[in-house]
Amino acid sequence: MSSEKKSDQLGNRLRTITADLKLYLEKRIELTMLNLGELVSGLMAASVQRGIGVFLLLGGVCFLLFALAIYLGDVLSSRSLGYVLVSLPLLLVGLMFLYLKPNSVFEQIQQRFEDEVLKSIEQNGESSKEPLQIEKDVRSQSKED
Repeated sequence: MSSEKKSDQLGNRLRTITADLKLYLEKRIELTMLNLGELVSGLMAASVQRGIGVFLLLGGVCFLLFALAIYLGDVLSSRSLGYVLVSLPLLLVGLMFLYLKPNSVFEQIQQRFEDEVLKSIEQNGESSKEPLQIEKDVRSQSKED
């Protein structure tokens, strides 16, 4: 009878450990999803804020360029000549961006992305170093037996 009792206790303990392990894995997956969601929402919030800032900045530059074109047109007595003088530098810079390879910009963006990913992985790694509550429960049960 004692062998049946021991095998029954062992079976119960294995079922408990299996259930706890399954619960731990589910919680770990949920935590990873929450951390990933937090990271994505933070990136989205930062990009929206920067996008609005860039939009306002571009609006200000456009008004400044219109004012400069009107001023140059009045100085040169030809409004169209003022617009041509203002648009030439913009066209030249635009053509340079269009035909030159943006390798340095691409590498910079890639480096920033890799840094963010590594930082989030390190933060997840630090949170997983905490001792497990399941291990404490199993140890206390084994001492009682």
